[in-house]
Amino acid sequence: MPFYLKNEETDEEYRKMLDHFQSTSSYSFPPDPDFPTSDILNSKKGMMFAILGARTKTGEKVVLRGFSGQARGRHRVPGYVPPCYSEKAWKEIEGLYDPRIKMLDAKIAAGDTEAVVERRELSRQATSKIRDLHLFHDIDGGTFTLDDIQADMPTGSGDCAGLKALNTAMKKGYRISSFAEFHYGPDTVTRQDGVFYPPCSQRCGKIISRMLKLDFIYLDDDMAVIDKPSGLLSVPGKGEDKKDCVSERFKKIFIDPIDNPFVHRLDMDTSGILVLARTKEAQRALSMSFENRDVKKEYEALLVGRVDAEEGTIDLPIRLDPERRPYQIVDCENGKKASTGFRRLGCTTVDGTLCTRMLFSPRTGRTHQIRVHAASGLGHPIYSDRLYGKEVPGRRLMLHASRLEITHPRTGRRMTFTSPAPF
Repeated sequence: MPFYLKNEETDEEYRKMLDHFQSTSSYSFPPDPDFPTSDILNSKKGMMFAILGARTKTGEKVVLRGFSGQARGRHRVPGYVPPCYSEKAWKEIEGLYDPRIKMLDAKIAAGDTEAVVERRELSRQATSKIRDLHLFHDIDGGTFTLDDIQADMPTGSGDCAGLKALNTAMKKGYRISSFAEFHYGPDTVTRQDGVFYPPCSQRCGKIISRMLKLDFIYLDDDMAVIDKPSGLLSVPGKGEDKKDCVSERFKKIFIDPIDNPFVHRLDMDTSGILVLARTKEAQRALSMSFENRDVKKEYEALLVGRVDAEEGTIDLPIRLDPERRPYQIVDCENGKKASTGFRRLGCTTVDGTLCTRMLFSPRTGRTHQIRVHAASGLGHPIYSDRLYGKEVPGRRLMLHASRLEITHPRTGRRMTFTSPAPF
């Protein structure tokens, strides 16, 4: 699920917006008869609105509002954030293509079948040029386009209510306290009046992940669950080149982040599910859950060669080799207890190399535990493991945290998160 943070702040702002709509019969701020709510209420599909609570760089509280698409053919409505493109450039494209398309529409209506192909091509050209106008901002003050994320996005990507609000927040360097969208107007097949929805994965997911430089699986006021990519550190390392990490990116997004949001870590080369705390109370509770082994974890991996064993448990104590940090070794006398369950999922080939797909369930949480147990316990290192096997140029470590079951730090509800392996 893309970034979504519905809380008391969004609920309060929603009530204010709804009161304004009902008392003024206008959805603009201040009310303007050019933007009557009757347009939306009498439509067939209603409209999506976004609410984003934030703090400015000086700590001032602000609320940003967004609306989906256009309103009465206009890109802007008073009281709402601007679109993610230059309105002037849009109008230039519109002025260039609209008259020609309307002329072809008239020919098609008169029975000219040859005009259909020409109209389709003109429409494609206009859509492509408008797509190229979109410019998005990220947490570091940088910008990117749809081409930069190499995504084949559906028509209308970049025009969603929440994306507009989030783009403005990133552009201004705001930190976020709430973020959600709601549907206003007639119910549709997928939307109901007054119901909040997260941003759509298809249109907004990849864009928002690139904006925030983190891929969120779950988020509330107590905790966050992200899908960490391979190659990104969990916490800062030594040296300026190792400053970029999940922790630092996380702190740039939210207001009042705690100094240490981590309750567990993943190796830089490992991808997958990572839990972070948003309050000190949550950090203590979640850390205790990991310490008491109340958390259930599963990892998917590709091991070099064919592993004959179907399933079992590896019990090999591990310790750091201080002469080769961060390398870990098996030491039956001085190592710390380490236990890992495993189950074979099948075989596949990578770059012509036979590999076994394995599911690992660590019962302890030692550094590099699965990597060491795969190489030393099963005798089959993980594919492209630069420490315990052989690094393959251009290939990542084939290890992914795919499933995590944990107790929510405040509600006590048992929650399960999954992330499919990207290999």
